Formats: sequence, structure tokens, C-alpha cells
Amino acid sequence: MPTDRVVLVRLHNLDRETAYFNASGLAVRAGEPCVVDHGGLCLGVMLDELDAGEGLSEQLERVVRSATPSDVEAHQYNQADAERTLSPTREAIARHDLPMHLVAAEYTLDRKKLRIYFTAPHRVDFRALLRDLAGRYGTRIELRQMGARDEARLKGGIGRCGLLICCHRFLREPKPIRMELAYDQELFVSPERITGVCGRLMCCLAYEHETYKSELARLPKLGAVVAWNDKKGKIIAHSIFRHTVTVLTDDRERLEINADEVTVVRAGKRRRR
Repeated sequence: MPTDRVVLVRLHNLDRETAYFNASGLAVRAGEPCVVDHGGLCLGVMLDELDAGEGLSEQLERVVRSATPSDVEAHQYNQADAERTLSPTREAIARHDLPMHLVAAEYTLDRKKLRIYFTAPHRVDFRALLRDLAGRYGTRIELRQMGARDEARLKGGIGRCGLLICCHRFLREPKPIRMELAYDQELFVSPERITGVCGRLMCCLAYEHETYKSELARLPKLGAVVAWNDKKGKIIAHSIFRHTVTVLTDDRERLEINADEVTVVRAGKRRRR
């Protein structure tokens, strides 16, 4: 009886999914390409092996085989062929007068399914389009609607930092970003300055949020009246990196002072959002 074997595989699909598969009876090793059954055959690469309990593998989709050079070649051909479907698919969408923006397409390795990704402002009745496309391409068609952030994750792009955007590079499950994160970090800028290529707030606002909150808690609040030497004024800005506060004095002078050197005369009020 073959030993239970559960492996972690990163799929070479547009979603770049990572999932566990049943590899019982196969000798595939970490770093090696493999073919898995994931709603159709898909090329992937084994990342790791899970020390799983008996019976777990039976609940998972299977690794079919180790990938051969012909599998890799077929995957590359399918990628190029899926790109060629985009133009006629856009024409079909226009004929059916549907408010759909086509994003990308991909074939399964065995070409039994063509998955087409799109965005739309609302739910779309695409049943007639499905029949049209199935007749044209001679395979099962799966239309998958997505949001603006998912589109950016699939297509990629360059962020304001000059690097490939995080969701395409490494961030597999982006979390919703609230405007409160920008407020907590005192980013008093226009929304366009903190908006990503997807049109939503940038994911990196969340990376250091807790650090900002803890550091700002050590500083006098904005609006607090403070004294320093023989001067008195109101705090109008912070710099957590320099641990300083900017004070607007009573005689309209702006001073950047180490936060430990000021004395709070009257605490600031919590700002409204």
C-alpha cells in the first residue's frame, strides 16, 4: 500500500496559486516541475512536502506525474495561444454588447478548458457569449469576473517606489486597505499620492502601520501646546524617524525639536476623520 504523501505546489497559472496535492506513489521532489489535476491539468513546481497524517491525501487533488520537457513546451505554447484568443474574444464581447473589460486568458495544460478573466461594473449575463466562444474555440469556456486589484495582481505594473507591484511579485492575498491607515500615519496628502495602479489605496500602507502607531503614541499629539526653553507653541507635525516634533510658536516661527525636550502644556485633541 503506497504511503500517504502530501506536497505543496505552486501552479504556473495566472493566479499563481499555491496548494497542497496528493503525490502518493510519485517520486517528485522539491524544485521539480510536475503536472497536477486542478480543474484540468496544470503545470506547477513542487515547493515542499507536508508531514501529514494518514488519510489526508485522499481529500486532495492529485499530482498526476512529474513534468516532462514536452509538458513544459505545451505550457509555453498554450500561453502564447491564449494571448491570441484575446482579440477575437473582445470582438465577441462587442457583438454581444456586454460591459466587460477583458483582462487575460489561459488554457489548461490539456486544453480542455479556456479560462477568461474580465472586469465589469456589475454582474453580467454572459450565457450567450459562452455559447459563442465555446463554438469558436471548441473547448469548455470558464469566464471569471474579478475586481480592479485582482486585475493589477494578474497583469503587474510598476509602483510609485519604482519596483514591480507587491501583489504581482509576492503578495498572494492582499487585504483591504482603509483610509484610516493613512490617517494614523499622518499622510496628509491627496488620495492620488497614496493610490496604486489598481486605483485603490496602496497595500504597502499596511506594512509598517503598527510601528507608526506605537511610535506616534510616544509623541505629543498634533495640536498639543508645548513649551521649549522660553518659547511656547503648538505641534503641527511629527517625524517618527527623527523622533522630533515641529512646533509653530506664538510668534509664527517653525521649529523642529527633539520630542524629549518639549514639555506639554495642554494636550492635543484627537483629530476627527
